[in-house]
Amino acid sequence: MHSASYLRDLEPWYLVGLKDQEKDKKVSTEYQKKLFFQRKEERVINVVKHLSIDPSKISFIEHHLAHLAAAYYTANNITPNKPILGFTCDGAGDGLSATVSICKNNSIKRIRSTDRHASLGKIYSRITMMLGMKPWEHEYKIMGLAPYADEKIANEEAKKLHHLLKLSRDGLSFKLNTNLSTNYCYYYLRDAFERVRFDNIAGAVQKFTEEILVKWVKAAIKKTNIKDIVCGGGVFMNVKANMLIQKIPELNSMYVMPSASDESLSIGAALHYFYNSKKLFNNINGRMHNLYLGSEIKEDELKKILLNVKNKTDFTIRENPDFDDVIGDLLNKGEVVALCRGRAEWGARALGNRSIIAKANSRSIVEKINSQIKMRDYWMPFAPTILDKKFSQCIEDKKNIKPEFMTFALPTKKSAHKNLEGATHPSDKTCRPQIMRKKINDKFYSILNRYCIKYKQYGVLQTSFNIHGEPIVNNAKEAVSTLKRSGLKHLVLENYLISKKSK
Repeated sequence: MHSASYLRDLEPWYLVGLKDQEKDKKVSTEYQKKLFFQRKEERVINVVKHLSIDPSKISFIEHHLAHLAAAYYTANNITPNKPILGFTCDGAGDGLSATVSICKNNSIKRIRSTDRHASLGKIYSRITMMLGMKPWEHEYKIMGLAPYADEKIANEEAKKLHHLLKLSRDGLSFKLNTNLSTNYCYYYLRDAFERVRFDNIAGAVQKFTEEILVKWVKAAIKKTNIKDIVCGGGVFMNVKANMLIQKIPELNSMYVMPSASDESLSIGAALHYFYNSKKLFNNINGRMHNLYLGSEIKEDELKKILLNVKNKTDFTIRENPDFDDVIGDLLNKGEVVALCRGRAEWGARALGNRSIIAKANSRSIVEKINSQIKMRDYWMPFAPTILDKKFSQCIEDKKNIKPEFMTFALPTKKSAHKNLEGATHPSDKTCRPQIMRKKINDKFYSILNRYCIKYKQYGVLQTSFNIHGEPIVNNAKEAVSTLKRSGLKHLVLENYLISKKSK
């Protein structure tokens, strides 16, 4: 467990090579154990202080078990008394970077694990660092850049990554190809990719990641003859890799924990403790029907904010307008609308309660949103939220994934390219869709349903409600502040529509 200083400055941690590896090997096991227990004690003290609870109530669960429990116990494809394959893959945690397990009822039986030194996730994060972006945050930018690569060059450059890592003989774990740990591979990557174009480097690491993950999952299915899988850990935030995994012919069903990085560990730990202490199992208690688990808009704060806005002469406020028609008409005219209603989303994705929406059938809308508020890198696509009854008309979903939480990329059907061009990747015509059902979010569904029917659309472009570099807005104050400081013109704040007056 690293100290907090590592998170403030990643360079001493990331910018290391073989010499550093040999030096760190000399650190004694006794010293490492002493440090581990010291930091463990510090964490217990923090929890006791923060929650005011007895230390005896605190227990620890291993990192990758928590990842898998988060995926397994929340999955929509599990059945009592039927085994399912569980995969975890990330940078590292508690000495491991990947695991394969067989899950059945309350039993999670690990059949293979990968040491932290042979980490697929660490290679991706170090490429992120090498390309001048933030590890643990901007890997999605590398994934978005990858389709622009020259495929032939990307495949050739990927060999430099295969030089580092391979699958074990039985295909169930990752093994080092050399004596260089992936913890210390930064200088190898820097030297190997010198003078290679940035898009081709992104293409290479994405190709490498996709290929090794698909072979890994295939090998586990063949070994166990279990064809339904659940997945957790940060590597499974790679929606393009997930798209290829779900295409494996032998695979029946696949579930990825929404926001599968370390933010889901607390959910996995709690569910594992609950199911095992109660000695029960069903496929109901843990299932995530939606991700609206965050803060609600506080009534007193809302009144205060609205009063403040009413005193401004450059805004109009409409209470309880016919949102479905009014917002649909605004979208059709090319307007961009921010939504801040109900409870905030948990995790990395905005899903309609803290979102910006716009029409999806326009490439020019992307530039408008970027110039007004998002300022995303020019190569990054936006994503669509699609009405449930329109989904099969526009998205290729042969395994019936029907993704509710934006955990998969899927191809758009050729007939739907133009209708969704603002919310698909311009290079490979894939998208990261959210299917919207009435039972998930009835207010958002109502807007979407009226708009799609009235204007013959499949859905809307949807992205998180925040200024680039800031967190997603959480409350009324932040929502109005973001409206004021950006080029946005319209904000739905609970049952109010706040609009800037035209100048």
